Amino acid sequence: MRPHERPPRLWPFLLASLIGIAILVGLGFWQVQRLQWKEGLLAQLAANAAAPPVDLATAEGLAAQGRDPEFVRVKFRGSYRHDAWKKMIATYEGGQGWTIITPAVSEDGHAVIVDRGRLPGQRLENFERPEGEVEIEGVIRTYRGGQGYFDPANDAAANLWYWWDVPAMLAASQLPPGLTPFPFVVQLLPASTAAEFPRPQEPQANLANNHLGYAITWFGLAATLAAVAGFYVYELKRRRMP
Repeated sequence: MRPHERPPRLWPFLLASLIGIAILVGLGFWQVQRLQWKEGLLAQLAANAAAPPVDLATAEGLAAQGRDPEFVRVKFRGSYRHDAWKKMIATYEGGQGWTIITPAVSEDGHAVIVDRGRLPGQRLENFERPEGEVEIEGVIRTYRGGQGYFDPANDAAANLWYWWDVPAMLAASQLPPGLTPFPFVVQLLPASTAAEFPRPQEPQANLANNHLGYAITWFGLAATLAAVAGFYVYELKRRRMP
């Protein structure tokens, strides 16, 4: 410090540092809370998938009670309406493929959108279509996200779908009147069919759980800021000593 130079005031720096540390620590604890929420959600989804299958009415009741129906297993008897099958662009083993979507009418009067699985692009018009009443077993997929930011609009007239829209898919299926629309997609389980194509996919939650890493980052930044502030205060006081 040069002679007659006024020493910098310490309190603005300390105040700014404390505010910064408080914000970073708060972000860290927020990520810890998010981690606990995400782990609880994943545990609930795993419990849903491991529980015995229920019928469609029971699955609807669970949702009405506020329980997350994602991955709840369902089993019902019904008939596919292959004249109203739909295709959604997808991938298959690293190449171009399609997801085959077929509406079904359950024996208890539900209209259900069923994700039957995927097939390679060249098999689009050549896949199994079971006739008559069959047993359908799968898991519920809610697909709450709807249309993504970069997703094109679905084209029902051209039978080209890019994202899940259950009401629109049911409307485009022209099923008999009087049926009860089931509000979720039923994704077939791989073990539920012997068909070669379409091939059901193993249900995936697709829920990223990076909150622990984020929490460590925020706490680390808070510790770094505290260390830098402490070193600065120490140096400033040392220079002031005669």
